[in-house]
Amino acid sequence: MIGWRRWVAVAGFGAALGALALSVSGCSAGKSGLLQITPQQYFYSAKERLETIDERDYEIKDLEEIIRILENAEKDARSAEIMDKSRLYLVLALTLKARKQYMANVLKGQYLANRAEPFFALDVKPVLETLRIAKKWLRSCEAQFKSNALRADLLFVSGLYHTQKMLTQRGSERRESLWTAVRAFRQCLGRSPDYQSDFRLFGRTQTPREVKLRLAECLAFGGHPDEAWSIIADYEFMPLAEAAATDPRADHAWLHLKGLALAMMGAYEEAAAVLNGFKIVSPQDYPVVEEALWLLEGVYDRLREISGEERFAMEARIVAALLKKLKGPYSKEQYTTAAHLFPRWLPGDLTYFAAVRAHLAGEFAKARDLVAGIRHRGLLSRGMRAAAQILALEADLYGNVRVADEMLEEIVGLAFDSELTPLQKERVGFLLSRYLMSEDRQFGQGRLEGEGQSFARSWLGKPWTLQLRYERGRVSPPPPGGPARPPAAQRPAPGGMPPATGPGTEESKPENSSLIAEIYVNRPDDWITSVNLHLVELPQFTLLGKGRLVGREEEGKGWIFKGDDIDELKRDHRYLVLLEYDTSEGEKSTQGVLLKP
Repeated sequence: MIGWRRWVAVAGFGAALGALALSVSGCSAGKSGLLQITPQQYFYSAKERLETIDERDYEIKDLEEIIRILENAEKDARSAEIMDKSRLYLVLALTLKARKQYMANVLKGQYLANRAEPFFALDVKPVLETLRIAKKWLRSCEAQFKSNALRADLLFVSGLYHTQKMLTQRGSERRESLWTAVRAFRQCLGRSPDYQSDFRLFGRTQTPREVKLRLAECLAFGGHPDEAWSIIADYEFMPLAEAAATDPRADHAWLHLKGLALAMMGAYEEAAAVLNGFKIVSPQDYPVVEEALWLLEGVYDRLREISGEERFAMEARIVAALLKKLKGPYSKEQYTTAAHLFPRWLPGDLTYFAAVRAHLAGEFAKARDLVAGIRHRGLLSRGMRAAAQILALEADLYGNVRVADEMLEEIVGLAFDSELTPLQKERVGFLLSRYLMSEDRQFGQGRLEGEGQSFARSWLGKPWTLQLRYERGRVSPPPPGGPARPPAAQRPAPGGMPPATGPGTEESKPENSSLIAEIYVNRPDDWITSVNLHLVELPQFTLLGKGRLVGREEEGKGWIFKGDDIDELKRDHRYLVLLEYDTSEGEKSTQGVLLKP
């Protein structure tokens, strides 16, 4: 009897243990248990954390946790949407991490000599490793991205990545990253003129305005503050330009970038006047106000160095005290000021930048006088001489001054120089088209008042060809089943009877050559209805053909132009392609594109 009771107790205890084991395994079974976390949950958890990080003082460890969660989401994702978004957000998070690492190293910079660039040594090894991982995910996006609705987001994030990559490079690699970033930002604006980002960067949805600010910042740090200034100074882009930084209506990000561009051009007193207003701006109104003050301190350091006046040293100490008081990233330890970021330009460069600012302010006569002294003489940096020559033509056109034949020949000879930047080539084509089409020759006084007169306004806000590619016609293979070529023994001897001709013996004719254009309307709620093309041969300025060529748009390819005139284009000859656009709003505009097949 006792044995039977003991057996029942043992059996009951075993059953209880089995039930407990099953319940515990159900609570911790991972993918097959009760606490399964789906890739969607991983992704949206990381998305929320990424969008709410503190722009003023976020930590690298916070980003690393977000990156880990996104990697889990990407690894387990089954839907194309979650996979694409996870990879896109991984590139964004890694780029933000690289930016944080770069800025931390900038603040701790060590000098190899008591001079600024190029002797300023910066350790970028941690940044390069982060960018290497970001590049892996970016390549995955570019190769397998299926979410067309997120294509503009991918271009914007690609621009951010290449901008950060540019800051760690030198020479030709730096230039390549710069123009890759510029192209990505421009394609983002072109594909989505009313862009609204899928993500919120530091709590803010990104719009075309933020894309333009990032584009101008990229150009400023990339060694082209003149191009950045052309974006900042555009009166359609200036919100409440008369408002100072202390005005509650002020656009602090625009004023911050304006001060940066002025400092990059060597206009330190003007930069100080703009940035000085940030002394009484709170982090609640502008989270990165400390970065603006850090730039201001660097400006005062450079002014003291140039002028030797101690009052600028006193101003720099006041700004440093403000940074300490704000208890942000610039108050924790000793840091390097921003003075080393500002290039040391030659005297001719400073004159050129002054002429650019005068021209964009509508002071065409002043710009023409300034640039006249540096077109062919004076000390200028590499590439600045060509920029000065282009500006001289632009100032004459806008000042309603007759363009000398010598200047025109000089610009045409310069147009296909390999040293010109992509934007400079576009500017030359734009000016030559204006000269030939006799448009906008009568200009208003003061600010650029005519529609389409500003180069920056045209490529940012009007129909524009971002890329024009020449594709030579190919010879089609003979039709299947046609007669084979006769053996050599059966061919007629030289001077004999010609071979017979017939339905199956005609020689294959080459296909027509074509020009393929990547064109964007650059305006919301508008589209291009027609594009006409004219070909002009340079340097004679002779019009090819008998009339215009009408393009047709093919989805996924762009606008395609074909015709006998294109077939007659000769290799290594130089041409100016004139494009006339008509939009759904009934507006017309023109553009000139340089072409060398």
